[in-house]
Order: sequence, then C-alpha cells, then structure tokens
Amino acid sequence: MDTQFVISFANVDIWQEENQILQQVNFQVAPAETCYIIGKSGSGKTSLLNTIYGSLPIKSGQATVAGFDLTQLRDKDIPLLRRKLGMVFQDFILFEDWTVGRNLLYILQATGWNDRSQMTARVLKVLEMVGLGGYEKKQVNTLSGGEQQRVVIARALLNNPPVIIADEPTGNLDPDTSDEILYLLSRLSAEFGTSIIIATHDYRLIQKFPARVYRCEGNRLTEVA
Repeated sequence: MDTQFVISFANVDIWQEENQILQQVNFQVAPAETCYIIGKSGSGKTSLLNTIYGSLPIKSGQATVAGFDLTQLRDKDIPLLRRKLGMVFQDFILFEDWTVGRNLLYILQATGWNDRSQMTARVLKVLEMVGLGGYEKKQVNTLSGGEQQRVVIARALLNNPPVIIADEPTGNLDPDTSDEILYLLSRLSAEFGTSIIIATHDYRLIQKFPARVYRCEGNRLTEVA
C-alpha cells in the first residue's frame, strides 16, 4: 500500500454481518488533508467510519490506517489502532457532572498513561490548543454546546493522533458555533498535520470550508467532482 497516505483503501467491500453496505471502496487520505463524507442516512457513512476504526472486519480488498493493515488486524491491535484515531461525535459523550480536567484525565488513564504530572501537562496543553485554556476546573454542565464540543476535540487530541474522525460534529450546534468548530479543525490540520475526516449532512459547511468530498450512494463511495 502507498505509504504517502495515512488512510488507504483499495477495492474494499464493507459488510455488516451478512449485509454488504459498500462495495469496491477506493479511498485515500493524505497527512494533513481534510475530506468530507456525505450521503443519506443509511447510505454507509457510519459503516465506513467504523471500518476505519476497526469495528467492522474487512473481508476483501486492501486497507491501511495509520500504519495498521486492517486485513491483518488482531483483537489486541485494535486499542493500539484507536490511539491513532481521535473521535469527535455529534453527541458529546462527556461526564457532565465532572470537571473538564477530570473528563480528559479519565481518557489518559484508559489509554495507558500513568505519570500524573505528564497527564496534567497534556490536559492543559490540549485545552490551550482548542482555545479553552483555564477551563480544566469548570464543570462540563456549565459549558455551552460549542465549548463542550471543544472539550470533545481536546479529548480527541490527547494521544496526538494523526487522524481525527468527526461524525456529524456540528449536528447539535447553531451555524455560528458550527463555523467556530470547523475553523478549529482546519487550524489543527494546518498547524499539527492532522488528517481530518468529517461525515456531515451540513452542505453549508462544505461550501464555506471546501475540501475533497466523497459521497456514499447506491452501495458505492465516489469522489464528488
């Protein structure tokens, strides 16, 4: 597979149990590249993301993600793969009665960090990266929706992943806040070389923040010219 891409799929068929969701998927993402995945509900967007994430096995074709060959992926490899992938969801999935800092420390502990001073330093660093310096002691349930999504992006950055996967990241946000989140993701890509995949229904964002677009439709993934 071509090592110039952080993600590379060649002729991959994607299945959920006995149902073929997408066929002959060819999909590449370069370092620091942003791309969009669009398509109707049920068209295969989430199945594609789940395949990248190691949740759906590959039965045919070739695929690499962040240096992992997905066709050879073993159960013990999946946590290592997922450390290379920052996930941002529409539903924030934060512990709302915890502080911002505690939410982030919890993820570091779950992914194998154990030096408390290094963990604290990393939490403060990612909060600065997303414009939330000084927020570590604030309770999540006191934050606005846009601030909570910034915490989610900070969480995705904790292990310095080469790829961030954002599944409808602005689905619960108003247009102005959505723009702020896309500006932030664009800046992270430019400054840190992070590749970003955004699954979205929000075509306004694509017009405002243009990047390569792939469409899921009719069991196929095709690049939109």
